[in-house]
Amino acid sequence: MFCDLGPLPNLTLPVALAVVGTAAGYWVEKQIRLRIRRRRLMKQGFSPSDLTSKDRAFKKLGEILVAKIPQRISFNEVDSHSWSEPAKYEQAKAAFESLGFQRSSSFVASPQEWVVEFWLGPRPQLWAKIIDSRERGVYSEVSVTNSDGTTNSFENTEECGLQHREKDKWVHCGLVAPAQLVERALREWPAGCGEPMKLAECLSAYEQSVNEYLAWRRSVGISADEMKRTLELRKKRRSRA
Repeated sequence: MFCDLGPLPNLTLPVALAVVGTAAGYWVEKQIRLRIRRRRLMKQGFSPSDLTSKDRAFKKLGEILVAKIPQRISFNEVDSHSWSEPAKYEQAKAAFESLGFQRSSSFVASPQEWVVEFWLGPRPQLWAKIIDSRERGVYSEVSVTNSDGTTNSFENTEECGLQHREKDKWVHCGLVAPAQLVERALREWPAGCGEPMKLAECLSAYEQSVNEYLAWRRSVGISADEMKRTLELRKKRRSRA
């Protein structure tokens, strides 16, 4: 039985059949969608046992994503880039200029292909980036490279749901302005003495930090709880869009 329609005292037989037919159609359509989704998941690497519970499905999804993490990210300089959100980029650009940052070169990350434009800071160890990615769009990131070579970055994005490595932190500060990112970065990691960082130093620090994070993520994996939280947060962001 597809659903309990209850008594139908005011419906003629054709109308009642139409209602039942509609309910049956929805049920069949739902079953077809579920089967199609199941086949797609199987093609992506899920087994029937992985789909017996949400926890097992989340765990398997985390394993599949970890297996796709590249061994290493490299950065190649590009002459120009068409920003996915031009207005948002212009706002970030104007903000960094007003804060005394100097615009430098742009690079594309390979093989994942996100774009990063470097901004050299007015103080030692302080630098910034404007990033364009498929998942997050255009956002800003302010970084401080410490004397031990570790880099701590503060970005105006919302929580992603994944844990972060303690040595090199990426802190989600929410949808705030670049000026607030600078304040947060200097409050937690005050810039030291010396000359402002050069582009080559910023690029090297960013590349090292990214690749060390990828190696750490491959070693620890992605737990079912992390995967569940990530998908919940993504769904909330899409519902607000």
